[in-house]
Formats: sequence, structure tokens, C-alpha cells
Amino acid sequence: MSAPDHSLTPSEIFAKPAFSWTEFWSLLGLPESTAEEIVREPNGPRFFMLGRRRYIRKADALAWIDLKAKSAPYIPRQNKRKGTDGK
Repeated sequence: MSAPDHSLTPSEIFAKPAFSWTEFWSLLGLPESTAEEIVREPNGPRFFMLGRRRYIRKADALAWIDLKAKSAPYIPRQNKRKGTDGK
């Protein structure tokens, strides 16, 4: 997966109607292997093909991110381990 184009500002990126496969996963900071697993899930993001390239509409990308945020919120783990001396 190639690095994101850092010459674009966030407002320029989000002004686009669709993100390419690489842009979307780069924005999220996920490796391609993880991306391939995620899109195979029943509730994975909906991509479409234009020629040989995969794209996701911005509205679909944001809806999927919202769905993930609601269905799998981050809850910090409370560490209850005791010190090394057993106390």
C-alpha cells in the first residue's frame, strides 16, 4: 500500500466525492492485509470498481466509520495487576 499524498490538505481530501482503496485505508492508518479482512466481513465498507481500481463513496466511508464507532466503542482496560512484590 503506498503512502498517502501529503501534498493535499484535509479539506481537499474530504472535498472529494470518493476515496480510492489506498487513500481510504491510508487515512485510517491500516495495512492492506487488515483492509482485505475487513472488507470481507458482513458489515464491511462498500467499495465499487471503476476500471481496475476500487473506490468508496465518501458518504459510505463515513457511514461505515460511524457504524464501527457505535458497535465497537473503545473501553480502556482497567489493569488490576498487583505489583511485582505481590501487593
